[in-house]
Amino acid sequence: MTQLWMTLARIAVGGMLFFSGLAKLDSLYIFTEAVKSYQLLPEGWAFPVSYVLVSAELILGLTLWLGYQLSGASLLASCLFLTFAGALASVLWRELTFLSCGCENVVFEWLSGSHAPTWAAVFIDGMLAAVSASIAFSRQQGYRLLTFRTHKSG
Repeated sequence: MTQLWMTLARIAVGGMLFFSGLAKLDSLYIFTEAVKSYQLLPEGWAFPVSYVLVSAELILGLTLWLGYQLSGASLLASCLFLTFAGALASVLWRELTFLSCGCENVVFEWLSGSHAPTWAAVFIDGMLAAVSASIAFSRQQGYRLLTFRTHKSG
């Protein structure tokens, strides 16, 4: 049963990352402007950092979805979610106001109840980091794509 739950958690987290990355890739300029609005980076770093974040979401999402290199991918996904949580928390602490967190994830925005940064969004990122870390350190990481590959006998 643990295998099934880990598989479902891995696919859910991977799907969130992958489809969020696709949405951000489709509107990379808008996401870059959202990264700038956090006021955490020097002006010239916003685009390269945006590109790295989107690439990381796509790659980690796909690897989690397929079950490839799970320990490393899950650990990196956990770090990515903690980075997002820290950035959102810094916006809230500094009382910056803007309309969109740049999350570009329908499920995430539905769970947090807003497009703008909220403490609920920080909590959700923290929970996703915890789920990702539990996948990384679990003995049973769920079924993988290779699990279902047939082997020739004889």
